[in-house]
Amino acid sequence: MRMKVIQDFNASVPSNFSESLSRTIPSSPSSITLASFGLAVNTTNSTVLLIGTVGIESFLGLPDVSLKIFRNTALIGTIQVSTLAVNEVRNNTFQVVDNNPPVGYHAYTLTAEVVNPLLNQATATGPISFSGTSLAPGV
Repeated sequence: MRMKVIQDFNASVPSNFSESLSRTIPSSPSSITLASFGLAVNTTNSTVLLIGTVGIESFLGLPDVSLKIFRNTALIGTIQVSTLAVNEVRNNTFQVVDNNPPVGYHAYTLTAEVVNPLLNQATATGPISFSGTSLAPGV
């Protein structure tokens, strides 16, 4: 069994609590940054494990929200969140694996946008947390 070695860890936690925020999520192609942090990747063939939780509330219609994860300016993951009722609060937890990112220090960013804006609106209500662990290949 090959072990992994932790190179770095970081997190951005605007809120750990449900319904503790009220950040309007704009319509695509605009977006809002929900969380971001920097993370070091020190060796080739590394893996970055990203984990996030986002609480979203629909307050008009049935919005579809796209959560996007970027490494620097490169899109590396997309999570689609759909609501089923007006005023529904959904807590969404996800994982994204960034395989073999370039060696260096990278900005990881989590954004949100409503992709079906006609008569649909949503807010980020919390919790919002986003963390990353950089793992090097071990022996």
